[in-house]
Amino acid sequence: MNLISILIALVAETYFYKSIQEWRQFDWFYRYTDRVYERLAGMPWRDGAFGVIIILGSVVAGVWLVDAMLDNVAGVFGFLFGIVVLIFSLGPRDLADDVEHFVAAIARDDGEAACIYATNMLGFEVAENESEAAQHVKEGILVQANIRQFGVLLWFMLLGPVGAALFRLACELRSHLTTVDSGFAASVNDLYRILIWLPARLMVFAFAVAGSFVDTVTHLKSFSDIWRVNSEALLVEAGLGAIFHEPHGRLEDGSPDLEGVAQVMALVKRTLLVWLAVLAMLTLAGWVF
Repeated sequence: MNLISILIALVAETYFYKSIQEWRQFDWFYRYTDRVYERLAGMPWRDGAFGVIIILGSVVAGVWLVDAMLDNVAGVFGFLFGIVVLIFSLGPRDLADDVEHFVAAIARDDGEAACIYATNMLGFEVAENESEAAQHVKEGILVQANIRQFGVLLWFMLLGPVGAALFRLACELRSHLTTVDSGFAASVNDLYRILIWLPARLMVFAFAVAGSFVDTVTHLKSFSDIWRVNSEALLVEAGLGAIFHEPHGRLEDGSPDLEGVAQVMALVKRTLLVWLAVLAMLTLAGWVF
């Protein structure tokens, strides 16, 4: 059933993205987080892991409760609820759409717009330099694919709608607290690193299948890097290795490396097909055995 839910969600994401994006908003979650955080003032555990559990866990527990109630009424209701949560948890914006806007801005020689698109896509300030922006986008696609899609799909497979909601809300909360220096923000960042660890490693193996296996492996300093290094750095190294593309942001004629951006985006799409193929085989194996 998880495979069917994922296929339905991906079809909806492909054909109804514009409509879905309108209600895929998280302002309510930011307001809720800020309000609860303020009310916990004076509590010694507020700025640690327990504070994150209280704030984030209360929303995730609500998802679990609704899912359990609907399952008890009729399995089909729980199935439909899972699809809705999965669709809501993807994104929140379409990565391919963001990349198309960036490339179009470069094509019309609008460097300012290109850097704005890159900044909005990556979540950090990108200098007004087309070549540097292209390199940031090329690397950022690999990280954002994990945040917007692959991480959501994996945790949905493992924990159902609860897993998808947990991953999305953790990513959104981390983004909301990017400029905040507190123990609470540090704990949210720790949770984010924990949640992206497994999908990032599975993406690396899928990169090797969807791209160049030898180049994916040789771009890693050692095999132990797969387990020990920062997940985002690992995705960038393995992903750029998988496409075997040398230019670093700027081509010989000084123009931004849009070919590299296109190749990375194509790699992400092929990687999704690899994931779906593996998931289909596991599902069929489960039905047979």
